[in-house]
Amino acid sequence: MAQIVASTFTAEQVAEAEKAAQTLEALVGRLGHDDEFASALKEQPRQTLADAGLVIEKESMETLMLVDAERFDKACEALFDLVDSDFLISMSTPSCG
Repeated sequence: MAQIVASTFTAEQVAEAEKAAQTLEALVGRLGHDDEFASALKEQPRQTLADAGLVIEKESMETLMLVDAERFDKACEALFDLVDSDFLISMSTPSCG
């Protein structure tokens, strides 16, 4: 993680950002080597993520963007290379709608 001024963020924010970064990096890693996972993610993204124990929360991602924007950008660039826009749209719409 990039060096951060200690007084800028709370320990909780740093921990939340680290967890979010690890989740994104795990998703990228899994997509990079597991074709079955990638296929399932395309068909049922929310269920596939849940089954894999990967929780992507908006608030955590926002915290990661604040705490370590460079790490967030790097993970997102890798993710965008591995998924199509339909996946991203499905993840940004409410699950009830």
